[in-house]
Amino acid sequence: MNIQQALKKAATELNLFNIPSASLDAEVLLLEALNRNVVRNDNEKLDKNWLYAHNNHKLTEKEEELFNNFIDQRKKHKPVAYIINRKEFFGYEFYVNENVLIPRPETELIVEEVLKIITGVNSLEHKNYSLIDIGTGSGCILISILNELRKNKKNDLIKQSIAIDISKKAIEIATINAKRYSLENNIKFINKDFKKELDQKLFSSSNHFVITANLPYITDNNYEKLDKNVKDYEPKIALTSGTQGLDDIKNMLYLISKISIKINQKIYLLIEADPDQINVIKEYLKKHFKDTKIAIINDLSGKKRLVIVSLFT
Repeated sequence: MNIQQALKKAATELNLFNIPSASLDAEVLLLEALNRNVVRNDNEKLDKNWLYAHNNHKLTEKEEELFNNFIDQRKKHKPVAYIINRKEFFGYEFYVNENVLIPRPETELIVEEVLKIITGVNSLEHKNYSLIDIGTGSGCILISILNELRKNKKNDLIKQSIAIDISKKAIEIATINAKRYSLENNIKFINKDFKKELDQKLFSSSNHFVITANLPYITDNNYEKLDKNVKDYEPKIALTSGTQGLDDIKNMLYLISKISIKINQKIYLLIEADPDQINVIKEYLKKHFKDTKIAIINDLSGKKRLVIVSLFT
């Protein structure tokens, strides 16, 4: 079987199982099979251009076996990212498996806004920031921020970086990703419930904090309606948060509201949420916080997605 035949057969099979983007998925999975079959350097991996320039390339028995195995997994609605164990986020590639959420494009907003806070016109560039990533998962948010700062030679603005997750397996994956970008010594990984870490002692360790929180925010009811590729494969603990989907977010906000902010100290908090939850979060903030500036950022589809809270004295 050659490449053209393999792609056509696979796309037809995937369509029968109502798999969206069947042709695209077939291409990605075939490239994965080809690249896994031969040990190549990262810079020598085959890409789509090679794929279509070699339509008549005959698959080896091993390549065909690998490809068929990948297609069988995809027929069961297993996400492509979990089959090939990687996902691109903010231009960087991250290792993922079923112990962490697959990074979403809308979450890149958090990285963009953090970089604006730290390096923008109104930033405190002469100050050192502490970064805290709550519910770090694959580590994609924090690692992307540190990668961008290093690329722009501004990593000296960061005093410390902390990644917190209740899942031990998630912390292990985040550590793998940090090592990939030689950041394992730049990040302190904490495998605990964030409710045990957000205390006065932590916030006394630095003048300025940027806290990123992509916590679970799907309601228990909506969880039952999720697509199979999400519900059957992604970790429920990283998706759901009570009847309103706000248990974890409210717990975090409550803990931070009890922190005594020092004179001239600034705390920036960035929270991703469902568009329908944004107004509820705003009201909670107004009720529990004083001297608070709140900004709402829309995602690429124009929906409210990110809440940025600025706390100061």
